[in-house]
Amino acid sequence: MGKGKMIGVAAVLAGVAAASALFMYNSGNERPQAKDDLLGPAPAGKPAPTGGKGIIAGTLEPSLTYEKQNDAYVFTFTVKNQTERVQTVTFTSSKKYDYILYRDGQKVKQYSEGKMFAQIYEERTLKQGEELSFQETFRGLEPGTYTLEWWLADQNWPNARAKVTFTVQ
Repeated sequence: MGKGKMIGVAAVLAGVAAASALFMYNSGNERPQAKDDLLGPAPAGKPAPTGGKGIIAGTLEPSLTYEKQNDAYVFTFTVKNQTERVQTVTFTSSKKYDYILYRDGQKVKQYSEGKMFAQIYEERTLKQGEELSFQETFRGLEPGTYTLEWWLADQNWPNARAKVTFTVQ
């Protein structure tokens, strides 16, 4: 057997050994977790006090809270890494989130509507238990029942979204 064939055979054997080791490593009871393997629907209404559900494999846990300050409503959208691993949130533009505000079922405002965003690629890593938060303030809302739907602008985390309903009198 020539020197070239020996090197080729050795490379194939090394590849098979590496693949076998990978399968053995993943063949336990662990199930690979997809980034968007989130639990249940996004919370609706004013959420319960934080305390979370503890560490949950495969999830970024979204929450949306608000506080009334005089005539203003201050909303905070948060995603918390509730996994056992470091997770990466990827933004392909300067748009980090989007939301739609509805009054009595009619769209009043969408954050991204009529805006242009810089084409900037950014990755943010979230360690176990770390949070990423964004805040918006709404003033001068007319009386009615409002629903705010808010989501993370990362296609890898499509279920990182939350909704809250509130009434302005």
